[in-house]
Amino acid sequence: MKMSNVGMAVFLGATMLLTTACGKSAALTMSEEYETAACACKDTACATAATKKYADNAKDMVTAKSSEADQISKSTTNATQCVTKLAMAGVPGMK
Repeated sequence: MKMSNVGMAVFLGATMLLTTACGKSAALTMSEEYETAACACKDTACATAATKKYADNAKDMVTAKSSEADQISKSTTNATQCVTKLAMAGVPGMK
């Protein structure tokens, strides 16, 4: 499990480096990283950690470009759906 967390950190770091160089705002990069991390989670603890990291960095949302609004919304919506699916999996009859 520990190696998987290290791998995810390396992947997210590389993604951030590559996407920042392409002219994306920190807000878009952050929302895409949240989507990637949240949807890769296999349990609620992981999903909670991904959501907390996203919330802790919400100040970066001020860097959003108006042209990125749809992309940010899509990434955040997808991440929220992944987190909700994990959370609901633990509720009897809600899979």
